[in-house]
Amino acid sequence: MDILQTVMDSSSHAMFTMDRQGIVTHINQQAKERFGLFNHSLYSHPAGCLEPEDLVILATSAMGMDDGNLQADDLALLGIRDLRLRSGDMLAAVGVYQGRGIKPVYKRLRRGEAVGMRLDVVFQGIPVSIHIGDKEIAVAVRGKTYRIDYFDCIGQMVVLDHRTRRVKFWEEKGYSARKEGIGNLLRGAGFVAKGPDEEITVVGYHFREFFEGALFEEHLRQVLAGEAPSFSDLACEINGFALLASILPMKDSGRIEGVIVKFRNIEDIRTTILERNTAIAAAERKYQEASERALPDTAAIPLLTFGNSAASRTVRRQAYKFSQMDCNILIVGESGTGKSRLARWMLQTQSRGGRVIRVDCSAEDPAYLAEKLFGKKKELPGLFQEADGGTLVLEAVDRLPEKIQAKLLDTIQNREVIPVDASRPLPVDVRLLAVAGPGLREAAEAGRFRRDLYDRLAAFSVMLPPLRERREDIFFIANELVEQICRRYRIPDKALSGEALSKLTRYDWPGNLRELESVLERAAALSDSDIIYPEHLHLPTEITISTLRQHMQQEERRYIQQVLSQCGGDRRLAMEQLDLSRSVFYARLKEYGLK
Repeated sequence: MDILQTVMDSSSHAMFTMDRQGIVTHINQQAKERFGLFNHSLYSHPAGCLEPEDLVILATSAMGMDDGNLQADDLALLGIRDLRLRSGDMLAAVGVYQGRGIKPVYKRLRRGEAVGMRLDVVFQGIPVSIHIGDKEIAVAVRGKTYRIDYFDCIGQMVVLDHRTRRVKFWEEKGYSARKEGIGNLLRGAGFVAKGPDEEITVVGYHFREFFEGALFEEHLRQVLAGEAPSFSDLACEINGFALLASILPMKDSGRIEGVIVKFRNIEDIRTTILERNTAIAAAERKYQEASERALPDTAAIPLLTFGNSAASRTVRRQAYKFSQMDCNILIVGESGTGKSRLARWMLQTQSRGGRVIRVDCSAEDPAYLAEKLFGKKKELPGLFQEADGGTLVLEAVDRLPEKIQAKLLDTIQNREVIPVDASRPLPVDVRLLAVAGPGLREAAEAGRFRRDLYDRLAAFSVMLPPLRERREDIFFIANELVEQICRRYRIPDKALSGEALSKLTRYDWPGNLRELESVLERAAALSDSDIIYPEHLHLPTEITISTLRQHMQQEERRYIQQVLSQCGGDRRLAMEQLDLSRSVFYARLKEYGLK
């Protein structure tokens, strides 16, 4: 019993061993299948080569790449003479090999111009269909389809005999250890027989007869010569396949007698990433569903606000409990933590009916805001009256001017509102949902915000923790965001690699969910594959040079803050000093987050 062969066959990696002379001594089934040494096709054909007048059908996702180095000169053998053809072009063609005067049919596109192409034609009475997809090439002839899946690029060729017009060859793996690439065959190389479960013998032959790759060979030489102890996950290309190769020496009494070579295909890594992400996402969902079932209501918690960390579970339960009570609620959190999203959810689940009216407390002149909230005698009613029986959402309540704070406190305590320039109170039944930044409590303790008003609002408060304090939630939230982004922009589904997720969890996210979504939107747009890698994630820490506009905005913010300070916080006076209209002034305050 060969123990080494048994161990290799139990591995999920493609593996083979060779002696010091480069002769293959063992190879496992995974390597045979990976390099096209073992067939699964239901169809058969004998060995042979292309002959004049054979009908050739070919498709390549990128000319010259993983197709036997197909070149424009090779295509002249099919009657294709097109000076526009370039390396990397996507090409589908039907023609006759060395057929003089027989015009071919073909279609070409620049790589990246389209995800795929299709060519349907009846050529010499034979219906042919060629489809190049994002990850698959398929050639259909007389109801039979010859299909190859691929990761980056590949070529497929189907050949019909010039005498019988029956298929005499087709690709099964693209350019592989068989060395049957499109370019090779057009240049006169032969092909070996193919049939169900047919296998090419490799053991006992030199590895160069089956495996090509200059970088791979150089590193093999270094290990066999003792110049390098070993190599692990070395990026290289073998027979056109992008692989990670590990090369380990086999020693006997300290002398190197051969090597063990282990391969991981990039596509296998992609599959592993997807399987890992799917498994973790399923576990996260299961855990979250169990948490949701613990709540007495089946209403969906906003997924992009909460994850499954201990901090998030606490907030989730508080939010649900308060939403079911007819009480005023304060939502506190940093910019981008999902305060508005949580407010919308709480409004949907609350038992109180009536109108829902929103107002941004930082966007208006104080005098105008007072009239807007409380109304004015003999004029239009204020928002409190309009929201009677319903809910009034106060955005940025922490930026509420001091004079209005006192009036708001009276309205909350007495459940009645006194319009501006009026003395007679009007009863109102309004539930407040206030939203504030994280500094509200400190502002109350420092006297910048009325402490008694803060105490009234904070009795039922929900504090949304920033992402940096619940990094374990980033995996769940990021994957949910990627799914939503792909649907929103109608792009193919994508998944985050493990390295990309690690990069996301190492960053502090000062902009929280809003910043995370922005970064992922850019990454989804930049990624050409269905995997988002760390290189696609452009985080602000990587940007050291600001644009002219960014620099001017920073200076404008600093100057407005300075003038406000010199005017003792008097916005009307600061507005006059800056010579800005009211609308422009308050728009700048909101944009720059100034109180």
